[in-house]
Amino acid sequence: MSAQRPIQLYDFASSPNCQRVKVVLAEKNLPYETIPVDLRKGEQKKPDFLKLNPYGKVPVIIDGATVLYESLMINEYLEEKYPEPPLMPRDPAKKAKIRILIDYGMAHFDSPYQKLRQELMKDAKERNQEVIDGAKKDLKNLLQRFEREIGDQLYLAGEFSLLDADLIPRFMRLEGFGVLPDPTLPQLEKWLERMKQRPSVRAIM
Repeated sequence: MSAQRPIQLYDFASSPNCQRVKVVLAEKNLPYETIPVDLRKGEQKKPDFLKLNPYGKVPVIIDGATVLYESLMINEYLEEKYPEPPLMPRDPAKKAKIRILIDYGMAHFDSPYQKLRQELMKDAKERNQEVIDGAKKDLKNLLQRFEREIGDQLYLAGEFSLLDADLIPRFMRLEGFGVLPDPTLPQLEKWLERMKQRPSVRAIM
């Protein structure tokens, strides 16, 4: 099934939330057009945009008469409406496990992730190294679960799935923050390099 007109994506290019939607759109070969929203100028808080997303955040997609926001929900929608190629297994238990791991990688990582991000955004002389080291340690501990899950598989849940697509923008930032690569996480390092070879991921790098 293809959209009658291209999907519209309200986008801020460096937003990881927008990037995970772009990975899924690319994996499914769905045509789309981007409508830039400059977060630095506060365009996401303008009345016209708030009519689309009352949270005042990107991304938003418009697909025909459907208007959606929240990147993880958008990707679930794209998977259900455009099922080829499939990015979720058919088995309900495997599907639920993927959703649990997405939640783990987003919600459970969020506190140390945001703590580290905010500290690294400061001028170098104003950074609290103790906070940075603590957040990195917490993140590496959380990442051990993914190291165990992937084992000798190519992707986090075996086949490439929404789990990989949803989490890759965050993992690329963890690399930029100096959390990855790490000698205690060799399988994740291989996975990250493998992911960077996918055209859908190269397009957001």
